[in-house]
Amino acid sequence: MNAIELLTNNHEIVLSLIDELADNIRQIEQTEQDTVDCERMNMFGEFRDTLTQHTRLEERMLYPELEGFSETRLLVDESYREHERIRDILAKMENLRKDRHCDRWDDKIKELRRNLQRHITREEDELFPKAIKLLGEARLESLYLKMKDLQTCSSACV
Repeated sequence: MNAIELLTNNHEIVLSLIDELADNIRQIEQTEQDTVDCERMNMFGEFRDTLTQHTRLEERMLYPELEGFSETRLLVDESYREHERIRDILAKMENLRKDRHCDRWDDKIKELRRNLQRHITREEDELFPKAIKLLGEARLESLYLKMKDLQTCSSACV
């Protein structure tokens, strides 16, 4: 396995989790007439943590490797901006959760899903193929090992 394969797998996991979170919200809304019990939104934490770990891997490991190439510089800059937009939406959702207004998550979930899908498509269709070409298999395998170490430390070192 290499870094691109790991990140692509992470994309699938993140999209699966956001769909599961949206389904969970719909189910809760159907059973609770007026309010949504935010404490039942425990899946949000898993989703947020998984997404945060994924963006950390990209920002600490992959993007710095690609920033020096003219072919990828603009894509990397845009990826950082997309991550920031995603973090902003997550923060708004967290604030709504803390204020016990999870019933207002519908628009945020849709906005987050759209932003994630756009970001993932750009990476997988444009950035990742260029990364494979520019970095080569040996470097991507080395990055994979570093990413696995960072993931392990993120889970165990907290």
